[in-house]
This record gives sequence, C-alpha cells and structure tokens, in this order.
Amino acid sequence: MTRKRTLPTIMKPFSQVHRTLTTLGFSQVSLRDGTAYEIKFRDHASLKEYPYRMYTYTQDNGQTLIDLREAGFASSGDVPMAVEMAAEQVMSEVVQYLEGTAGRSRLTPIDRALNGMMATNEEEVKRLGKSMARVQTNSKLLQAGLIPDPIQ
Repeated sequence: MTRKRTLPTIMKPFSQVHRTLTTLGFSQVSLRDGTAYEIKFRDHASLKEYPYRMYTYTQDNGQTLIDLREAGFASSGDVPMAVEMAAEQVMSEVVQYLEGTAGRSRLTPIDRALNGMMATNEEEVKRLGKSMARVQTNSKLLQAGLIPDPIQ
C-alpha cells in the first residue's frame, strides 16, 4: 500500500484496542514479540485471500501501542488493487474509531437539534395521529392474551 507512511501511531488501553479491532472484523493472533490483529481480504476475481496484519505492543504503562505504519499484507507478492483499496478503507475506519473521531462530523449541535418532538410539522402530526389510532390499548391487549409494553 502506498499510503502506509501517513498512518499514525496510536496508544490506547488494550480493552479499547481489542474491542475496536474485533468489532471491525479482525482476529487476534499471538506472536512471540506481542500480538497481531489480522483480517482477511478476498479478491473476487481470483478468489484468493490476502491476510492483512496490524501489530500491537504492550507498553510498561499498560497501554497498547499500535504503529499503523507497520500494518500490511502478510503474504508476499502482488496484491490486487481492489484488495489494497479495501484494506485502505478499513484502516481509515480503524484510525477513526481508535482516535474517537468516527461519526463526529454527523452530530447536530444541541442548540439546533429538535429534541423532544415526535413531529416537526402539521402533516407529520396528522400521520402520527392516524398511526396511533390503530394501536391497541393495554386493556385490549390483555383481553387478547398478549402482554402490553411496560409503562414508560
């Protein structure tokens, strides 16, 4: 991959690193010098798998160091461009999640959020009223032998 050099070194608690990487599809691999996390990318054209590894090191302070510049494909040889691009996308997600920046750009500031409103205009209020009219009451649900929702 040509963009490996731009990836940072990240230091986080082991639990956060492990949870993030396993959630993103990596599996933990024990090594003599530490731990690696591996994910396999499959090339749809050749049906070959290409394992991609990220190495982690436990520091004296208990934190886990991930030098993302060391991350790369475990197999030697040519890796198809589509597989490299998929790995690059996954690595950008890893960086976002570990640095805590995933999804921040989509957040709405609290002063602009429409909190506490089920409907924002009259048309939605009418639609909501019609859908609520079809909902059975708790007493009707009990008569039918069903369990109503708990009181909220």
